[in-house]
Amino acid sequence: MVLNNADIDPHRNEHGYYECLSCGTRTTSDDPLGRCVDCGGEVRNIGVARE
Repeated sequence: MVLNNADIDPHRNEHGYYECLSCGTRTTSDDPLGRCVDCGGEVRNIGVARE
C-alpha cells in the first residue's frame, strides 16, 4: 500500500490544546472550547501554529 499526502496529515492534532487568556489554565478537548473550564474566560487554541 502506498500512502500519499491525502492519506496522512502530520499536522493534524487528535485533541485541541487550549489556554485561557484570563487565568492561564491549559487543557485539552476533543470538542472546540469557547470558554475556560475554570474561570469562564476566553480561550485560544495553542495547538495551532502562530506565525
